[in-house]
Amino acid sequence: VLRELAPGMTAQLWGYNGSSPGPTIEVVEGDRVRLFVTNKLPEHTAVHWHGQRLPSGMDGVGGLTQPQIPVGKTFVYEFEARRPGTFMYHPHADEMVQMAMGMMGFWITHPKAKHPLIDEVDRDFCFLLNAYDIDPGSATPKIMTMLDFNLWCWNSRVFPGIDSLPVRLGDRVRIRVGNLTMTNHPIHMHGHEFVVAGTDGGWTNPAARWPEVTADIAVGQMRALEFSATELGDWAFH
Repeated sequence: VLRELAPGMTAQLWGYNGSSPGPTIEVVEGDRVRLFVTNKLPEHTAVHWHGQRLPSGMDGVGGLTQPQIPVGKTFVYEFEARRPGTFMYHPHADEMVQMAMGMMGFWITHPKAKHPLIDEVDRDFCFLLNAYDIDPGSATPKIMTMLDFNLWCWNSRVFPGIDSLPVRLGDRVRIRVGNLTMTNHPIHMHGHEFVVAGTDGGWTNPAARWPEVTADIAVGQMRALEFSATELGDWAFH
């Protein structure tokens, strides 16, 4: 996958369906989902459906719940999307290498009917936080880096190559942020307060929510931030 991180900056990554992050999978609660994963990498792989409730054999941990998917072979995952929420997917085979190369994506299960804990929103955004260590003049990430990354990305894009989040005055807005880097990230919003309406484990009870302007999103976590866009203008979100 040849990915433009920002204007004039290109990285050679691994991904799903020709993109990094991979496509956001959107299904409805109760759907029976079948996913064909064909391995075109130079090594074995497997796909873990991070946060999902599913049979052990579909959990995607190579060498534990399934054989590794050999080069050139296909493995079929099939399970029911049992609960609404925001989840991630990534390899559970040579994880450090394959995730450092950009293999990750988002999964959204929408509620089948109106849900008592899920508010209706006008705008719904998704971001995966990921990180790369790419030397100047190179395009391939270094795969043994643990902490000293030099590119911190939103959906494999770096500022100023990131799209803005346009909303209308008065819109109810949800921003789903998943963290698949190796460090925590405090996500801060200017000009507005938000509540953490959802986590990897599900949707939070409204009685347990409180206003915030910063939420720390730990390694492997997802947070759904919701707010009303009541203030006109251009606001930073970082």
